[in-house]
Amino acid sequence: MTISLAAALSSITLALASAQLEPQVCDASSAQQFVGGPATQETGAQIMAATRATIFQWVLVGSPVTKDYRRERVRVVYDRDMKVVSVTCG
Repeated sequence: MTISLAAALSSITLALASAQLEPQVCDASSAQQFVGGPATQETGAQIMAATRATIFQWVLVGSPVTKDYRRERVRVVYDRDMKVVSVTCG
């Protein structure tokens, strides 16, 4: 019976640890309102809050970017006029 209790506690501990390590999932739908607006530090903070992303990336139009998918990342593309062109997750 002691072994079963220890196994159960171990399973619970692993489940809690996994839940805490699970990265936040970005959702860009709520941040589309920023497209066309200014690409500023304040806008970046608002986009991060709106998308619930934990990783933020500014990208100048035409700049090379990695193609690795990160579900907790928001990528904000801006142009030379410092206007937001797109907000995407991944």
